Amino acid sequence: MRRSVLVGFLSAAVGFSGSVLADQAGSTAAKKPPAQASSKSPSKTVLPAAVEASFKKAYPNATIKHISSEKENGVVLYEIESVDGTQPRDLVYKADGTLVEYEEAIAASAVPEPVMAALNSRYPKATVTKAEKFFKDGSMTYELALKGAKISEVTLTPEGKWISPK
Repeated sequence: MRRSVLVGFLSAAVGFSGSVLADQAGSTAAKKPPAQASSKSPSKTVLPAAVEASFKKAYPNATIKHISSEKENGVVLYEIESVDGTQPRDLVYKADGTLVEYEEAIAASAVPEPVMAALNSRYPKATVTKAEKFFKDGSMTYELALKGAKISEVTLTPEGKWISPK
């Protein structure tokens, strides 16, 4: 699931097009209903009312780009790929509207100082080429893509504790 969230997130970040701006600038009659999103497959995923309400409350100005669902450990989860202005964001909800995880791009300057200090200590010549904030199971991590280091990606807690590589 996390890989699909990351792939979806990257797709949203790279694939941001003028159609999003057209959707946001167009009339509400021209927009797709937020509870559904078309996909290349013939079936459509419909969001439960609780998921839609939670999403709209948290991100009232966001545009839903894609909705999908999958069963994980016997629980149906709903993934929403969205754009809020120019901010792509992927969210995963349980059917009752509980947020399970989210991932969003952030500026390297928004990465907490303890994370940057740990990174600079271990990889002093590295530069951050992409930064993402990832929340799952009640905890936040920062995933950083690097240039100029022997490793291309690292994950740390907000306090600067290493998740990967160890």
